Amino acid sequence: MRLRLVGHSLGGAIASLLAIMIHRKSAKELGFSPDIVSAVAYGTPPCVSKELTESCAGYVTTVVMQDDIIPRLSVASLTRLRNEILQTDWTSVIEKEDWKRFLDLVTNAKQAVSSVQDVAHKLADYANFRGNKTPSVDPIGKELLDTVEAPLPPKAAKENSVVVKVEETKPAVSEELFIPGTVYYLKRDLVSQNDVEEEVYTLLKRQSGEHFQRIILSGNFLTDHRCDSHYFALRDVLKGLPWNGEEGIFR
Repeated sequence: MRLRLVGHSLGGAIASLLAIMIHRKSAKELGFSPDIVSAVAYGTPPCVSKELTESCAGYVTTVVMQDDIIPRLSVASLTRLRNEILQTDWTSVIEKEDWKRFLDLVTNAKQAVSSVQDVAHKLADYANFRGNKTPSVDPIGKELLDTVEAPLPPKAAKENSVVVKVEETKPAVSEELFIPGTVYYLKRDLVSQNDVEEEVYTLLKRQSGEHFQRIILSGNFLTDHRCDSHYFALRDVLKGLPWNGEEGIFR
């Protein structure tokens, strides 16, 4: 008998953490062997340390879809994104890039910042409700938004450089968080057949704790998180696998 826990997004984090908790118990405590329990998660947010994600790699599997923002979303990665936005000379970007791509980039950046601000306010309300008066939550969203909306230095200060040097602030939480277990990455490619472009997907295995520390502001960073996006991509991957013979996935 085997027990497999499956979840998507927050549900994936819960499934993974529950599997980790079960594996820390003895067979005597559980009434069954913890070895029968495994977890498969899709689009899981970073929720464990690097040591923990490496230790659970044998029984926890996480699938990440291309540019999905959720597996990359943490205080540390948002701080890096903020600094990257502040250090970019947007005048040069506009001159080099087409307007649609530029507008997509700005729109996605605003969505990411707005999302973390909303979460920070909710956490602050919860902390106040519990009677916790430490101002360690609400300033995260406020500091992040204020810094992103701060005016850039005068043009004279950045004339001969594409990057504007801005003093970086330390993230509120210094510890990096990682997605749990063994990671499989759904990579999207565009191929042309008869002058028609279509998407094809490749499933790649990644080492736990070594990827997805940078937020990618593409036009797909929200849609890549959807369940149906994972379903169709995995379906296309399965179509390309052998079904019979010595290397078939079903024998």
